[in-house]
Amino acid sequence: CMRSVTELRVDFLRSQNIKFVALDFDGVLASHGKPELNADVKIWLDSFAENFGQENIFILSNKPTQVRLEYFQKHYSQIRFISGVAKKPYPDGLQKVISTVGCKPEEVALVDDRLLTGCLACIIAGCYPILITKPFVDYDNYTTSEKFFTFLRKWEQKFFL
Repeated sequence: CMRSVTELRVDFLRSQNIKFVALDFDGVLASHGKPELNADVKIWLDSFAENFGQENIFILSNKPTQVRLEYFQKHYSQIRFISGVAKKPYPDGLQKVISTVGCKPEEVALVDDRLLTGCLACIIAGCYPILITKPFVDYDNYTTSEKFFTFLRKWEQKFFL
């Protein structure tokens, strides 16, 4: 568990023999439904991608929108989006990462803010789950959707952590 993706460090991943990272978008890189990265995440991702290698980073979101894809193509051209697979908790997205790079499942980590979607997909696929416990939430524009996901995250953490 980590409070924020900005706490994720390359040396930690290397100590766990992690060679590839898949990042969820909603809650991890930005608040739910937002097309742009959180400002702190952008600073972190610039440094992280330089040190870990953009080619070793994937975006695995249940909402891989065109706007998000275009943003990454413009700013992080080697970070790949995984799409056209069953949504998490199905392990298909992680299995696609594994087959794309030809690695072992335990060499892939997924950073996600949900236990019963991303972390469960990791367990099923044999990958390394990293749970974000304080996901990004836009309280200034607190939509029904954002409230729903905030409730789910709190419920999961209360009963499973």
